[in-house]
Amino acid sequence: MRRLAVLSDVHGNLPALEAVLDDAHQHGVGLGPGSLLVAGDSIGGSHSRQVVERLQALGAWAIRGNNEDYLLSYHRRQAPADWYTASRWAPIRYIYSQFDAAGLDYLAALPPQRVVVVDGALPLRVVHGSPRDPIEHLVPDGGAAVVEQFRRAGIRPRDPRPLAELVAGVAEPLLICGHSHIAWQRQAGGCLVVNPGSVGAPINGDWRAQYALLTWHGGRWQVELRAVAYDRARMWADAKESGFLASGGAFARACMLGNQTGLNAAGALVTHSVHLAIGAGHTWDDMPEEIWQEAAATFDWAAYGWDGEEVL
Repeated sequence: MRRLAVLSDVHGNLPALEAVLDDAHQHGVGLGPGSLLVAGDSIGGSHSRQVVERLQALGAWAIRGNNEDYLLSYHRRQAPADWYTASRWAPIRYIYSQFDAAGLDYLAALPPQRVVVVDGALPLRVVHGSPRDPIEHLVPDGGAAVVEQFRRAGIRPRDPRPLAELVAGVAEPLLICGHSHIAWQRQAGGCLVVNPGSVGAPINGDWRAQYALLTWHGGRWQVELRAVAYDRARMWADAKESGFLASGGAFARACMLGNQTGLNAAGALVTHSVHLAIGAGHTWDDMPEEIWQEAAATFDWAAYGWDGEEVL
């Protein structure tokens, strides 16, 4: 019997990662090379570099997510001009400052998706969003409870076709995806599709660190979705002491509140800002600084546990 841990969307949340690694080890995962699958977006928070270094040291089978792609575009000066100046992009500038050349080279060398073959088991494919696009959400059809989690989080499928059609080109019997930060599993034709949820920033209403255990047993992959409590007070302390909250501004605060509550605070802030931008004749892409500042000032922070200074 072979057991693997499947992680996605750690988003630089080191206490959440450590809790998941401890839980996985207690449930039979060896935590050596070839025991961890990581479906992208390891970076995105106060301890992005430390998270990447930890996973690298453990020999994880990792891929790039959209956040790694964003960071590399920023590094190569291929990002939009306002990423280098606008306050809504301050978190990416903070994260970039944490990485040296070796760390950036490691991220650049990660594939956008990969097929993993474990001795004695059928192969599986790991992607971040969907097999065709790292920022496309795969949304399970059927299963009202999970679909409702997507609706409440403000995530709607770009392509409304049935899941079986969207994964029809996947040759492997198991597809791992991430990106949505919502855990689910669904059989779609001949492929079992699994999203382990987010280790560091879930948005399904459960703040606990979420991941999946894969066990090859009885000629098939068996999946257990798990959620693990971790030290959120330490997460906040890390964000403050590292400078992430101070330098990352409103977007960093929304991300941390999302981690605290399990709700999509960052997505709600972006939606609020876009509504204001459209009303002023702009879009997210050309949003003036003053509109972002207005959005930060008028956002309902209390709905996500913020009293103006501390977490409620």
